[in-house]
Amino acid sequence: MYEAFLDHHVHSHHSFDSESLLEELVESARRVGVGGFVLTDHVEFDPSEIGFGYFQYDKARAEWDEIQSITPDLKIRFGAEISHQKERVDAIRDYLRSRRFHYVIGSVHHVGREEISDFMARVEERKVPIEECLGPYFDACLDAVKSNLYDAMGHLDFPKRYSRKGPKYTGDFWMKHYGKKIKEVVTACLDMGVHLEVNTATFRVGFTEPYPGWAILDLYRQLGGRQVILSSDAHRPEDLATAYGAVIRELSRRGLGIRNAVA
Repeated sequence: MYEAFLDHHVHSHHSFDSESLLEELVESARRVGVGGFVLTDHVEFDPSEIGFGYFQYDKARAEWDEIQSITPDLKIRFGAEISHQKERVDAIRDYLRSRRFHYVIGSVHHVGREEISDFMARVEERKVPIEECLGPYFDACLDAVKSNLYDAMGHLDFPKRYSRKGPKYTGDFWMKHYGKKIKEVVTACLDMGVHLEVNTATFRVGFTEPYPGWAILDLYRQLGGRQVILSSDAHRPEDLATAYGAVIRELSRRGLGIRNAVA
């Protein structure tokens, strides 16, 4: 059904938070009809993180090499999702320079040193308005883009995932309260040639728009953006290509095309 499209953000058992076998992901890709996917397992650089040291490059690369050699009907590429932290930039740069990936997503999973999930739970418990406390998150997104380390900016308005009012925090909300910072991030993506990811994982948890929300994608279009990459952030085989049909139609309606970013 979606043979012309790839899923650019897929996790396997080489991520600390996924148990998906590559064979299962291949079966799912064939079942939903995508043209292939990019394995983007988590790579963590903060020793305090639960996933630190979990990803083993050589094992993951060898398994990818084996599976892609026997699946000529699918385009399967080897990538990574890096948790970007400004203080870890040198280590990230050295790591990426010494290894071969087809595609690397830079994502911000922290506010300062605190996991976004913990941060959101804490500020909501203390009744801190969300519109007043997430500037550092978007600053970190800007730093990720400007680092010139990544092919794509991952799930730009990610904090909404962990709010008790998450679906209410639409793109319009983020633009109203963080529009200036978001514009800086999106402009940097365009200037640096960093792809903006449209991540459909939100549709698995009750949202009606992706990461980032539609208003942010409208801004991207207004600033000259013409194409985005599409992904599901799948952590289970059945997650591949979540809501692709609806999102593809809506992107087209808003004047945005979809590119496959790996050869």
